[in-house]
Amino acid sequence: MTSVHTPADTRIAYRECASLAEAGYDVVLIAPGTARLPPGVRLRSLPVPANRLARMTQTMWRVYRAALDERADIYHFHDPELIFVGLLLKMRGARVIFDVHEDIPSDIADKRWIPRALRPPVGAAVATVLKVLHARYNAIVTATPTIARHFPDGHTVVICNYPRIEELAPPASAAFEQRPSNAVYLGNITELRGIVELMQAYDRPEMPAQSRLILAGEFEDAELSRRIKAMPGWQRVDFLGWCDRSRVADALSRARVGLVTLRPARNFEDALPVKMFEYMGAGLPVIISKTIRAGRIVVDHDCGIAVDPMNPGEIARAIRFFVENPARAREMGERGRELVLERYQWFNEAQKLQRLYAAIA
Repeated sequence: MTSVHTPADTRIAYRECASLAEAGYDVVLIAPGTARLPPGVRLRSLPVPANRLARMTQTMWRVYRAALDERADIYHFHDPELIFVGLLLKMRGARVIFDVHEDIPSDIADKRWIPRALRPPVGAAVATVLKVLHARYNAIVTATPTIARHFPDGHTVVICNYPRIEELAPPASAAFEQRPSNAVYLGNITELRGIVELMQAYDRPEMPAQSRLILAGEFEDAELSRRIKAMPGWQRVDFLGWCDRSRVADALSRARVGLVTLRPARNFEDALPVKMFEYMGAGLPVIISKTIRAGRIVVDHDCGIAVDPMNPGEIARAIRFFVENPARAREMGERGRELVLERYQWFNEAQKLQRLYAAIA
């Protein structure tokens, strides 16, 4: 169940729902909107809310009503605003899992729609609610080990957002040097995820003249979309919008480097960005923010470059390095893919999820 994410959310639909369907479960995804889902996953589509208030009231109630109608053995919800929906289902005797994608109190500190003065008390209140309610559910699933530290060990399973290797582009071959001199960014397009600095980088003199940005994802809102498309760097963007998994693989195959230039933010410090692992799994070197600890994976294993995400010139120079040194880029990309195959792919996470369901069911 989700009130916030689209039905085609990678973690929810293409990782967890797909893996549970493959294990033989009858899987229903309750979510606003429509999408083609993996085999064995049925969508119960809800109306897309007109705004945040409607989402946190009408959509939340619709999720609850749809969940009751399904009479499920296990309910698995993905959004903090559904905490009380999960509690109501639990009070009716259901088995309930809370899937925590973000460090919620830290995430609140970066929410622009919450007045700055209110963020600390709201974050503290949410942290208190989590401490009181987490034991009410049958299990907590978290996206990173850092998030898991907020919850008790025996009650929590870490299911990381690692990629399915079969969904990604094939690894870079000897023809890597013949690829277009493009960089690629996959994911939500927001200011916190560095879209402004990327546009500025593509308007810098250090940027190779032949390089373009392949941009795949959805803008946070219409106002940001308008602002970004008015910037000079937009003339060098191939905008794909939201992409299904086959189009993601195609986008990765047309680039020489992947971008994870997240701005400094409390909620990003310990994040394990799925896009980083997707780039690595596709054999691409990575340009990543120095300000997130996941950058150490890239630097320590020599499969990319860490940059100051607030410095467009530094981002442009890093892209130039990979354009001008294709053999070095290919070597870094190969090391990244080997690392994903050995340690950071979805297969092991799917087994953990399936074991959790078997225990609860």
